[in-house]
Amino acid sequence: MNKLVLTVGLLNYLTYAVVVRRHFSSATTPGAVRYGIIASCVGLAAFIYLMLRNEYTIAALVAALAIFAACLALFLWTATTTRSKRLRQAFDPGSPGPVVQTGPYRYLRHPFYASYILFWLACIVATLHPLMVIFLAAFGALYLIAAYREERSFETSPFAEEYKNYRKSTGLFWPKLALWA
Repeated sequence: MNKLVLTVGLLNYLTYAVVVRRHFSSATTPGAVRYGIIASCVGLAAFIYLMLRNEYTIAALVAALAIFAACLALFLWTATTTRSKRLRQAFDPGSPGPVVQTGPYRYLRHPFYASYILFWLACIVATLHPLMVIFLAAFGALYLIAAYREERSFETSPFAEEYKNYRKSTGLFWPKLALWA
C-alpha cells in the first residue's frame, strides 16, 4: 500500500509540474517560484524517502489517497476553468487579469494554492512525520504570501471593485461557511 500512495503522490506532483509549465503566461519564472520549485523537490525527495523507509497504517494511507485524489481533482478543475484566461505565475509583478468567478473560483479565491496545500497535507497524513509538517508550513506561508500579493495587485487594478465584492463571498484557500441563525 505504501508504494501505491507513493505512486499516486508522484503522479500528482508530475501532473502539477507538466500542467503548470504550460498553463501560465508569465514571460519569465519569478525568482520566488524558482526557489519554491527547488524546495518542493527537496520536500518530494523527503516524502519518497519516508515512504520507502517505513510501513504506515492502512488508515493513514487510505486517508492520504483520498486527500491526493481531492487535491488533484481541485487542481485539474482549476486548470480547466482557467485554461483560456492566460493567468500569470505566482509572484509575477505584472498587473492581474480579469477576476475569475467560475468553477472552483466560485468558492475559493486561490484554488491552485489550495490544491498545493492539500498535496503537502496528504504527504503528512501518509507519513505522519514532523519533517513533512515543516514543508507544509513553509509552503503554506509561501502560498499565503503569494495570495496576499495577488490580492494587493487587484486592489490597484481596473478590477478593484469587482474583486472587492468577490472577496466578500469567497474564501482564500477554503470556502466561506455561511452560518444561519
